[in-house]
Amino acid sequence: MAHALLVGPPVVSGERASLLDWLREARTDERPWLSFHQGVAVETFRFCDAAPLAQRWARALAEHGVGFGDRVAVFFPNGRDFIGAFFGAQWLGATAIPVPWPATSLAADLPASAKLLLETCRAKVVCAPAHAQGLGWPVVSIPATERIDVPAREGDAAFIQFSSGSTGRPRGAVIAPRAAGLSALAMAEGLGLGAEDVGVSWLPFFHDMGLVGVVLTSLAARFHVHVLHPGEFLLRPSRWLELASRVRATMTVAPNFAFELVLRRVRTPKDLELSSLRSMLNGSEPVHRATIERFEATYAPFGLRRGAVLPVYGLAENVLGVTFQAPGATDADLTLDGRVVPSVGTPLLGLEVAVRDDAGAVVEEDVEGEVTVRGPTTMTGYFDDPESTSRALRNGWLFTGDRGVVRAGRLFLTGRDKELIIKMGRKFHPADVERIVADVADPPPNGVVAFSEEDVAQHQESLVVVVEQRRTAEAGLLDRIRGRVSAELGVMVDRIELVGAGALPRTTSGKLRRKECTARYSGTAR
Repeated sequence: MAHALLVGPPVVSGERASLLDWLREARTDERPWLSFHQGVAVETFRFCDAAPLAQRWARALAEHGVGFGDRVAVFFPNGRDFIGAFFGAQWLGATAIPVPWPATSLAADLPASAKLLLETCRAKVVCAPAHAQGLGWPVVSIPATERIDVPAREGDAAFIQFSSGSTGRPRGAVIAPRAAGLSALAMAEGLGLGAEDVGVSWLPFFHDMGLVGVVLTSLAARFHVHVLHPGEFLLRPSRWLELASRVRATMTVAPNFAFELVLRRVRTPKDLELSSLRSMLNGSEPVHRATIERFEATYAPFGLRRGAVLPVYGLAENVLGVTFQAPGATDADLTLDGRVVPSVGTPLLGLEVAVRDDAGAVVEEDVEGEVTVRGPTTMTGYFDDPESTSRALRNGWLFTGDRGVVRAGRLFLTGRDKELIIKMGRKFHPADVERIVADVADPPPNGVVAFSEEDVAQHQESLVVVVEQRRTAEAGLLDRIRGRVSAELGVMVDRIELVGAGALPRTTSGKLRRKECTARYSGTAR
């Protein structure tokens, strides 16, 4: 039987991959790059606007003492100021640090988690609105009126992408300039994107999916993207598809929960025309086949083609993209332990993917193990964390902590090592329990968390489920949850906690903070 090793297309020697070179090359391109939508207002930012704006921000930063190798925090919502500060820092050879902006408002109060991030990265200054509160750092709010007159100088790190912390304390993946550029190029090539494409996104720019998947990829491939503020999508999910319909979008990208949110909140879709959508990437969290099927079936009458929703796999430690399905692909699903797992495709440009056992040996196809990645887009390491870096980067391979299976030249993601639930000698992935409970309880998106805890008295592991409720729980709900989980997985839920909507701790991108959830609702913590 073949080994579980996948190899992507080779990188061409001398591949154009410099972010700052892209800015310089775009100086004569007067086509629209990013159109920012807020309510009925639209502000369009052209490709040719990017380099001059970055140079003005570079001058402002230099006047505040920022130089080569310094770290610059960027605390702005989606907009031209984020773009200018992000690239302005890099113009000086400094490192940009995207800081999470509040998702559901335009307020500029710095969250506690962001303060910890600033302390960890030891930022020289913070680029933020003048009315930002509680920063505690020198603040640069506006670009200079004149451009800096020194040539751009790439530093050792283009930016540091702090993880969302869904399974532990956030850590900063240090991303080299060439790695960032190659990742964007690889995703553009994997999807066949070019100047004729049109994107729509509500993803925050501080998140790797929004920054690399939207901003950098559209810069590399020179296509126009229409951008919403994340809060506008969360408050009115229909706006995502309405905008895609109006601008004849060809691509968009979002986590699985966004597709679920649309299905739950948009009860009667308005007149839409979605036949132009070639790629709706679904990634960043577990992808469910049921979500894809329901979404494509619901919007097929509006022109959405089968196979438009593409499961993909990426992580910040590899800048972003690892494996993608090609547009229109209909890879067969994997059935594992009675559950259906969609394919996340094949490796992108320059990448190798191998599935390994606990001893680090590559397993055979159809055997589950840890997903490892090697290539020119892996991170340099975790910022100021050599211990975590040595665990993640071994002999040139990135050990992701994700579980997967290779079959027929495709990768299938099956879970994460740190989240596995072990009960009665069997291993369960939390996402499987959570999917079943969500079908019964109808919680808000990402409103269920499942984990195991040690029952000292019984000398066994207990399965715990915490469920957010929009309203008073119906009679018999707990019995229905236990019955459905038992029927589908053959395991009994030992304890069920019903909590109010919004009670579960989440990251800024809407994913569960599993470590915090476990600590908060564990019986041993009571």
